[in-house]
Amino acid sequence: MPAEELGPLPAGRHGYSREQVAHHQRERLISGLAEAVAEKGYADVTLSDIVGHAKVSRRVFYANFESREQCFLAAFEVVVAHLRELVAAAVAPAAGWPQQAISATRAVLAFLAAEPDLARLCLLESRAAGPAVAARFNAAVGELAPPLRRGRAERPEGERLPASTEDSTLGALVSLLHRKVAGEALDLEALLPECAELVLLPYLGPAEATRLARAAA
Repeated sequence: MPAEELGPLPAGRHGYSREQVAHHQRERLISGLAEAVAEKGYADVTLSDIVGHAKVSRRVFYANFESREQCFLAAFEVVVAHLRELVAAAVAPAAGWPQQAISATRAVLAFLAAEPDLARLCLLESRAAGPAVAARFNAAVGELAPPLRRGRAERPEGERLPASTEDSTLGALVSLLHRKVAGEALDLEALLPECAELVLLPYLGPAEATRLARAAA
């Protein structure tokens, strides 16, 4: 959410508790960082940029975060938590693992398409935001391995797939999305057939993966 949509706290007596004010200010800082990163790229973002977008003071920043990196991590966590909720809601009504995988893929692509600044923050800028952020990005991607692994039950020989299957599949998916976002592709949702086929292929084989991916479009 852009910082200006949050709105500044009214001056004087506003009726908010200290905890509400602190929460509001933290949200503004996270939004301010996301806006500044979208505008300049993380490497060039300064503390002045963040507090300027957030419309708060440096004192407020340091009351919430020790560094730009910590603020970036907080923004990243907000996005990851939201994606978890979107995926869970998309998967819940889907019957069977293949349809769940397609629904999850569709939900992620829809979010990235609707929030291009956050797509850049997560997929591009996380690589420039220091080792802690890069490690958190890798961990977030790794959370997707167990749901993928359930696809092994879809074929008799599934458990004999290489142990690296899930990591390889996720790596290919992240690489594709990274290239598209870096190239400023506008219609990420159009990638659904390609992404769905990448996800399904190791578990269903080429013919069925292609059929379901095309049907999903």
